Amino acid sequence: MEILSLVKDEVLKIDKQAEVILFGSRARGDFRQDSDWDFLILLEKPLNPQLKDLIRENLYKLELEHNAVISSLVHNKTDWEGRAVMPIFQIIEKEGIRA
Repeated sequence: MEILSLVKDEVLKIDKQAEVILFGSRARGDFRQDSDWDFLILLEKPLNPQLKDLIRENLYKLELEHNAVISSLVHNKTDWEGRAVMPIFQIIEKEGIRA
């Protein structure tokens, strides 16, 4: 899972205390060759549009370098914990793989 490590490395350059969680078909193991890579990125830093854009720009560079489609949800850790009742939170908690 080279992409998983590369995404984590890129995110940690921006926030050394961030968490990166792979979810979706790649985490479950039922992916196809053309499946995307779904990531939840949890930042310790306060989230703002510029920070979110910076992360997504860096991930886009990885997409181009590795011919992979990377989808990301970017949240502050505290804000994400407040979403515990949402179905996506439950799915990621159940099937997610922490990098």
